[in-house]
Amino acid sequence: MSAPSASLKKNVSPQADYMPFAVPVVQGKVDASSSVWKEIQREGTRFVCPAGSLIDLSGERLFDMYFLEKGSVRILFDTLDGRHRALMTFEPGGIFNLACALTHQNASGLYHCVEESTVWRIPGAVLRNEQAVTSSPALAAYALRQMGTVALIHSTFLSDMLMDDFSIRFCRYLVSLSVRHGGTEFPLGLTQERCAAMLGVHRATLSRAIQYLKAQGMLESFRRGKVRILDMERLRRMAGA
Repeated sequence: MSAPSASLKKNVSPQADYMPFAVPVVQGKVDASSSVWKEIQREGTRFVCPAGSLIDLSGERLFDMYFLEKGSVRILFDTLDGRHRALMTFEPGGIFNLACALTHQNASGLYHCVEESTVWRIPGAVLRNEQAVTSSPALAAYALRQMGTVALIHSTFLSDMLMDDFSIRFCRYLVSLSVRHGGTEFPLGLTQERCAAMLGVHRATLSRAIQYLKAQGMLESFRRGKVRILDMERLRRMAGA
């Protein structure tokens, strides 16, 4: 199915202005004979974006979803110092702008075509309208799986962003436990899940902090029945105590 090209805007900043850091990738697999692909072709409008361009999401385009058939698209955010930061990259099979399509609300971010990209613009109503979902069930289910992937990336990113602060708090907590028990080996007395809740973090965040201190040789065990600190001096330095 062919259709007119979408309106495009040129990228205002060169590639050198990107903030370098690891960028997660969202992709998928849609077989050419699958129900998903047939529904994309039926509901969507195909266009090709030149490398270096920004996809125009003005007007009602903002509330549509976009399936990437070919190429690579990054979502960018402006930093306070005027640079671009890439949050994630969409590769073939990925669907982007799902949050806006699902909620019919605006969101920040620019979609930059890293290379020439073939994109299908699909009305967001396919996800917001019960009747439309019924007529395109395979596409709706695929889009929701993609949304789950994006949500997991965001969740992991937020946990990791808080990790540095929590690592310091966790070290201080261990030092305080050691002072309370009068040594470097003592029972924790509660489950890790309960401990995480008490410290105000997700269980996975606590697990990463434990594994980090173990890898650094500061902690041997952190269990309900036994906590053993191996290097109290380093633990104190990290805690700022």
